[in-house]
Amino acid sequence: MPCSARKEALHATGVVLTASVATFAAAVAITMSGPAFAAAPDYRFEVEQVAPAGPGKSDVTVRLVRAEDGTLVTGAALSANAAGDTEAERTGYRLFRVNTAAAGPQTLQVFAKVPGPTRIERTFNSSIKATLERTVRGEDKAVSGTVVFNAQ
Repeated sequence: MPCSARKEALHATGVVLTASVATFAAAVAITMSGPAFAAAPDYRFEVEQVAPAGPGKSDVTVRLVRAEDGTLVTGAALSANAAGDTEAERTGYRLFRVNTAAAGPQTLQVFAKVPGPTRIERTFNSSIKATLERTVRGEDKAVSGTVVFNAQ
């Protein structure tokens, strides 16, 4: 192979390699900055119902929904910092008894522990010629937010 042909081949290889490295670097930059492009949180708290619970108290029913489609998160454990007695009203809803100083708009800080996604792992054990399955749950996610309600 003549010397000039070798130089052209090496140059073409270098151009392809440089383009590949640049493409890889751009992909890594986009992947690493993914959370910065997140527009809204994954979840939101909603007030379902507010009822009077005696003088200076209101019963506030709160639920946690997915922000993207509004579906109820049923496995979450909800809690609030300023609520007295609480109880699970029905699946996905939580009733908080809140002390309120006066009627009108009130703010309640709410927290939730959302269970991680589950997946099934299958492994084949050749010594006993059987497929074994186990359910693996992902890491829980902590969510916090506020709800505004009118005290009764």
